[in-house]
Amino acid sequence: MLLTAALMLAIGCSKEKKQANSERLVLLQTVSSTNATGTTTYPGRTRAADEANVSFRVAGTLLKVPVKAGDHVRRGQVIAQLDDRDYRVQLEAAEAEYTQVKAEAERVMSLYADSVGTANNYDKARYGLQQITQKLQHCRDQVKDCVLHAPFDGYVQAVQHEAHETVGAGMPIVSLIGQGQTEVIINIPASENLRRDQFASFSARFDVLPGQQFPLHLLTIARQANVNQLYEVRLALEGNHAQITPGMSTMVQLTFNDDGAKPVVIPLSAVFRNGDQSAVFVYADGHVRRTDVTLGRIHNNGTVEVASGLSTGDQIVISGVKTLTDGEAVRPAAQPSKTNVGGLL
Repeated sequence: MLLTAALMLAIGCSKEKKQANSERLVLLQTVSSTNATGTTTYPGRTRAADEANVSFRVAGTLLKVPVKAGDHVRRGQVIAQLDDRDYRVQLEAAEAEYTQVKAEAERVMSLYADSVGTANNYDKARYGLQQITQKLQHCRDQVKDCVLHAPFDGYVQAVQHEAHETVGAGMPIVSLIGQGQTEVIINIPASENLRRDQFASFSARFDVLPGQQFPLHLLTIARQANVNQLYEVRLALEGNHAQITPGMSTMVQLTFNDDGAKPVVIPLSAVFRNGDQSAVFVYADGHVRRTDVTLGRIHNNGTVEVASGLSTGDQIVISGVKTLTDGEAVRPAAQPSKTNVGGLL
């Protein structure tokens, strides 16, 4: 009887050990919260506040383009000119027609003033004079439009066409960039755009200028997302920095105000889909329980805020969640040592 009892005890212990060994190991993490105050970083690029592709309002053959890429230009400076021969011929014809119509109109209106002419002839003369006056002005404007002037102080970015080429109205001839304020453009996701009221400050860092940080101030935030579901943010550099030129790459740090909230933050690896709902596995008493959660803002460091479903102190599974089932018995895996990497000591 003693032998039988010892044998049964050994079998029971073996079964318990086998059952314990069959339980899946899971890596756990205790849920923590973080202040809403924080920073995020986004890549950006610089551009001139004033940029323009300058073109003629009339078509013609380029007579000369007296500027080249890199040249500094002043507002009002001639940067291109068309051959205005045909437009001057039209102007001379309009001037001759204007002189004739004006003389006839004045005679008719003089007769009407002496109660000799009719009201109908008077109206024809008056409207005819107005029409030829506008035609003459249009011809004069076309001659003026054969000369292209710089709209602001700046630099020539590129010359699109050279002398002797025939160009149409509205075709870019010279690309200009302003010499004034430099802007920085970044794109933020919808989750950040919803927190626009909490934006506290912006600053830019450039790889070519190590150790320096440049403050920015907010100009505009696009009201409509682009095709990538991102919102364009325009920022301006504070002060004059000659070393920062349009087209440079930068990293912009966005700092948020503290709104008093302390959202729960978990790794993205802990989240899986339960139908149309996001969920995680919460560990308690040797088992995992599927818990639906509502997610908030995703951070750049691979974590996500949880608006509801979890509390600070909960233990969640952060690895292999897609292979677990609700209510499954599991064993917590030992946390890797931060000082004994690989367990070699």
